[in-house]
Amino acid sequence: MADVPLTAADFPPPSVEEWRRLVDKDLKGKPFTVLQSPLEGGLSLQPLYTPQDAPAPSEPPGVAPYVRGTQPLGHTEGGWLLCQEYAGPDVASTADALREDLERGTQGVWLLLDAPHGLDVKDEATLARLLQHVPLERTPVHLEPTADVLRPASLLLEVLAKKAGAAKQSLRGSLGIDPIAALARHGAAKVDVARTLTEAAPIITSLLKDAPGLRALLVSSRPWADAGATSVHELAWSIATGVEYLRELERAGVPPGEAARSMQFALSVGGQFFPEIAKLRAARLLWSKVVAASGGAPESQAMALHARTASATKTRRDPWVNILRGTAESFAAVVAGADSVSTAPFDEPLGTPDEQSRRLARNTQLILRDESSLNRVADPAGGSYYLEQLTGEFARAAWTELQRIEALGGISRAIAQGDVARVLTETRTARDKAVRTRKLPIVGVSEFPHLHEAPVQREARPAAPVQGEGITPPQPVRVAEAFESLRDASDRYHAAHGVRPRAFMANLGTVAEHTARSTWISNVLAVGGIEPHEHHGFADANAAAELFAKAGTSLAVISGPDALYPEAVPAYVAALKAKGARTVAVAGRPGDHEAAFRAAGVDLFLYAGADLFQLLKTLHTQLGVA
Repeated sequence: MADVPLTAADFPPPSVEEWRRLVDKDLKGKPFTVLQSPLEGGLSLQPLYTPQDAPAPSEPPGVAPYVRGTQPLGHTEGGWLLCQEYAGPDVASTADALREDLERGTQGVWLLLDAPHGLDVKDEATLARLLQHVPLERTPVHLEPTADVLRPASLLLEVLAKKAGAAKQSLRGSLGIDPIAALARHGAAKVDVARTLTEAAPIITSLLKDAPGLRALLVSSRPWADAGATSVHELAWSIATGVEYLRELERAGVPPGEAARSMQFALSVGGQFFPEIAKLRAARLLWSKVVAASGGAPESQAMALHARTASATKTRRDPWVNILRGTAESFAAVVAGADSVSTAPFDEPLGTPDEQSRRLARNTQLILRDESSLNRVADPAGGSYYLEQLTGEFARAAWTELQRIEALGGISRAIAQGDVARVLTETRTARDKAVRTRKLPIVGVSEFPHLHEAPVQREARPAAPVQGEGITPPQPVRVAEAFESLRDASDRYHAAHGVRPRAFMANLGTVAEHTARSTWISNVLAVGGIEPHEHHGFADANAAAELFAKAGTSLAVISGPDALYPEAVPAYVAALKAKGARTVAVAGRPGDHEAAFRAAGVDLFLYAGADLFQLLKTLHTQLGVA
């Protein structure tokens, strides 16, 4: 058979109308909206994106508004910067960690400063010891102080002047002057944003002339991202911070274009892969628009963007899963075109990371670059109908929030007036509800827990929160904390009694009939640190009660097919309670039988969509678990 060349005509575009007809048929009367997935921030994902959804083609990489990246060739020449973060707390051990990591693939250094959250660097000598193994002439160094934002900048400049000599043009990094982040943490009594920026103005002017690769200002979303902000709020408040810095610096005599070129942005990347890509792309778009509106030239509109894997998504329970979370978040940051990326070690929530965890974090990015070749394409996300549309939606939603913040007088006033704290509280409340009902699942914690996992021990960091004056400072929160508290209580019970709290599971019907539900309920109990002991094949309720009496627990759970419940549940509850069961739970929704089951003595029902945290907390109380 002769070769026949294929043409575009051999691949006709799919008919969206035909697809929609098939979908409507399969939905069997349900509305099409059931296929839409809601996102935080008022956005939603569609089940299918087509060319009609995508906006007009954006400019290529390296051209304003930089949606597709700030470099014409993307990261195809050398890749993005692998920039690891360090928080100490010990200066000497951190200096050794810096040396080890730089010898093994790390390219940049990001230092979190000020106790109790980071390294306690009080003077030039301490900072010099910390950086003693860092070749400053070729290694970007970034500072992120949480208290005095000017003093560390001066210290780094002094160290650079002594160690780097006259090679100022080769210096890269940022000084971390971010007074609004400090304001969020400490309050207006300790932070004067306008005065800080006025004092920073000569530093900015000097660096632009002598060391243009060393940026003076930082816009870090860490105070809000770690406190549970949605992606839309994180993006909007970061841009609002940049807007305020432009405004205040212009009053101090620094033109907006120069101020923009002095800024380093640092955003967190959470667990929702595609939305986080869109968020970072939207960040570059919005910043370009802001700088352009301020009179900045196109070259001033390019955002210097550092992306870090989120802290809020990480868990202390089954922390090895954090390796997978960090991989997905790093992947999203790279696809979005971040200039530098930090992958947090998997054990960071537990304390000070060790050498192995830092190595795994570092190698995550090295594999993405050197084995997966993600740096071989200038804009991996470009042209996706889904991502192009979602980028625009993120930009519009964040712009609306930015306008709201500006109407309040800017981000500083929004913080001081408590508006930011109010929004964060509302967001955390909604997210906590999704976590407690497992609509937002957490692998290894609220889903598929490893009840007998071997604990990972690390040197704990000080946990004292920073107290703001006149405001409620945003407190870091991890989404897994509620369910982890149940496991902590189970551990304390185990330490005191030698066994974990137990549940006797009375599985009704055949194995085939009860397996799906009993497996689900066993998983739920393990989420609360309650060890399930399954039994099935009873001759009658009395036989089940006899086994229960030997189980050494006061909790029984009845699980089986719904068809058996109306007759079996009352009999089993009566028999179990006669043998000492203080609490009897039933797996599944009771439906029309709830009143009858409760009258028979059922204490609670465990089913998908319920507030499982509260139900498990109730079981803890009844089992004597503190």
